Amino acid sequence: LAGQGLNVGLADAAELARVIHEREFWREVGDVKLLRRYERARQADVAAMGWLTDGLFGLFGQSDSRVQALRNWGMTGVDRLGPLKHWLARKAMGQAT
Repeated sequence: LAGQGLNVGLADAAELARVIHEREFWREVGDVKLLRRYERARQADVAAMGWLTDGLFGLFGQSDSRVQALRNWGMTGVDRLGPLKHWLARKAMGQAT
């Protein structure tokens, strides 16, 4: 989970730069419609990362041995499935699928 805030922040900055760069010549940088474009573009990614981070934090904070066993089984499965592991790593780094 460490570093996810940085990854989201970097993706935010890249998207904002793209929106500003591609704006209509007459539109000001602070134009509400322009900022809404940026907001819509980042909304799903930011929400998904928030849900994932909260979910993993809750999952790893469980002291129930059954939950821990299931979590460990799942983590081992992901570790053994190379393509899934690499896809998850790329998503966590904010890279395209």
